[in-house]
Amino acid sequence: MIFLCYPKCTTCQKAQKWLDAKGIPYAPRHIKEQNPTEAELRQWHQKSGLPLKKFFNTSGLLYKEKHLRAAHCTISHS
Repeated sequence: MIFLCYPKCTTCQKAQKWLDAKGIPYAPRHIKEQNPTEAELRQWHQKSGLPLKKFFNTSGLLYKEKHLRAAHCTISHS
């Protein structure tokens, strides 16, 4: 399993501790250094059945600065 994380994120730290405690193997991947590819996002979105916005930090500055709310509406229909 790929564990996308930002090491300074306390939520990510808690999730990593939970995985470790449960003995669940994972490959950590620093999300800022190695972003998910478009193909990965499409695959994860399709498999999950979740709304696309669940894959983004909608409270984050980058999300707001890049106006990604409008962008993911068009992506989900592609």
